[in-house]
Amino acid sequence: MTETDWIVLFSSRTASRELLPWWHPRTLNDGELRLVSGSIQQFQLGEGSDGSGLIRRGRASRLTALNPNFIPSLELFIKEEQRHSRHLARFLQREGVAVLQQHWVDRVFRRVRKFAGLELCLRVLVMAEIVAVPYYAALQRATGSALLQRICADILADEADHLRFQAENLKHLQSSRRSLAFLERMFWRCFQLATLLVVWREHSQVLRAGGYGWNSFRTECVQLLVRVSHNDFEARAAEGQVLAAAND
Repeated sequence: MTETDWIVLFSSRTASRELLPWWHPRTLNDGELRLVSGSIQQFQLGEGSDGSGLIRRGRASRLTALNPNFIPSLELFIKEEQRHSRHLARFLQREGVAVLQQHWVDRVFRRVRKFAGLELCLRVLVMAEIVAVPYYAALQRATGSALLQRICADILADEADHLRFQAENLKHLQSSRRSLAFLERMFWRCFQLATLLVVWREHSQVLRAGGYGWNSFRTECVQLLVRVSHNDFEARAAEGQVLAAAND
């Protein structure tokens, strides 16, 4: 997809993502609240970056020189992440739970991004988005709240596109330099493992309630990282188009 296509996609669903069943009377019972409230608080905080550092790095990158639509598409991507944070915050407030102002995991991720260029910053974001996929899938199954289930479904649909978006951005950034060296690949694998261990430590109760064990959680995240690294999303989309044409 081109940056113009991403602008169209992100813009087209802005209104529909606001149509959530806030009117639904079902709230979390005591057990559900104990299970998910602290976990949602952390993810809500992590989704809520203002994105100013990412935009600044984007403006200084070669992607902006190559395509003037890169920054508008990046701004819309950030707005989608902020919408996730806003909806989770409203859900927590509806359940009588305060939002967090800070957390050590969020501080670590923000500090790593602070000293990074655009490519490193995007790679850190990709790690967060990868773990979000099994997390929100588990959260969707962990309670009987129709509202929370719809919020999770919308976030999962967005994150699937966000991973494709980041895979394309990283592909463009890497095209002007050599492929990842062995040590660089090993670093990112170690970084992902460390990220997974932290997420499992903080959110394993929700993940287990949603049907994940450590092995299935780790396996899904590793597979998603491989797909991002190889921009496999683009390849599969092309395969789908070929199959559709063959069946016509």
